[in-house]
Amino acid sequence: MINKVCILPHHWFNSRVVKHTTRRASLSTLSSSCDELIRRYDDTVNSVTTLTLNNPKKYNVLSSAVLDAMQLQLDDIAANDSISVLVISSTGRAFSAGHDLKEIHAHGTNEETVALFQKCSKLMMSVNKLPQPVIASVQGIATAAGCQLVASCDLAVAANEATFGVSGINVGLFCSTPAVALSRNVHAKQAMHMLLTGDLISSEQAVAYGLVNKAVSLEKLEAETMMLAKKVASKSNYAIRLGKDVFYKQLQCDDLKDAYELTTERIASNFQHDDTKRMIAKFVNK
Repeated sequence: MINKVCILPHHWFNSRVVKHTTRRASLSTLSSSCDELIRRYDDTVNSVTTLTLNNPKKYNVLSSAVLDAMQLQLDDIAANDSISVLVISSTGRAFSAGHDLKEIHAHGTNEETVALFQKCSKLMMSVNKLPQPVIASVQGIATAAGCQLVASCDLAVAANEATFGVSGINVGLFCSTPAVALSRNVHAKQAMHMLLTGDLISSEQAVAYGLVNKAVSLEKLEAETMMLAKKVASKSNYAIRLGKDVFYKQLQCDDLKDAYELTTERIASNFQHDDTKRMIAKFVNK
C-alpha cells in the first residue's frame, strides 16, 4: 500500500486535502512524472474522483508520458467499486492541445508513431469502457486529441470561453483517430466540416452539435461540473454501471431487434437487483 497526498488548487472542494490510498503498488512507478502531469483527487464523501491534466505551459498536450500516467490511473479507477463518477479537467488556459507534435517529429519513425497512436486509442477506449460515467470539464481550447478526449467522455460541461477543433488539417494532417470519437458525437456533415477546414467551434456551437452537454461561465464551471457529477453519483451505482455498458453496446447492434433483445435482458436483470427492488418497493409503498 502506498499513501500519497494530492493537493489541488486552493479553491477545490472547500480546500480539503484528501489522502489518496492507491490500490496498486505499480502506481508508484510514475510518482515523479505522474504527480506533475496528472493530479488525482478522490472525493470519498460523494464518490467522485477527478483527474486533472497539469502541464499548462505545454497546453496539456497528450504526450507519451501523459498517456502512460492517465492510463495507469484509469485502470486503477476501473477496478475501484467505491468510485461512482470520474471527472477529467485541466489546469491553465487549454484543456488539451492534443498530441505533442514536437515529440512525434523528434521520434518520427512509422513504428514509433503507430505505437503512440495505439497508446492514445487504448486510452480513449478505456474512457469509453470505464464502468463509471466520465465527465469532461473543459475550461479552454480542446483540439485534435484533446477534442477527441472530450468526445470520448460520456458527458461534458464547458466554459463559455472554451473552443473545440480537429485542426490537424492545418499542418497537412487529417485527424483520423480523433474523427472516430467526434463522428460518434456529432452529425457527419458537422464532423466533416470541422475535420476538413480545421475551424474551431465555440462552446455554444459544441452544445448545438451534441459534443458538449452544457456551456456555462468560467466562474461556474467547477460548480456546475461537480453538481452534475454528484447528481449522477447519488443514483444506484449498479444501475449507472449497467446503463453505461448497455447504452454503448446497443448502439453497436446493426439490427433493431438485436438491440431490443439485449436491452430487454438487461432491464429484466436490473429489476432483480437488490438495490432496485428496495428502491421500487419504497416508491410503490409511499
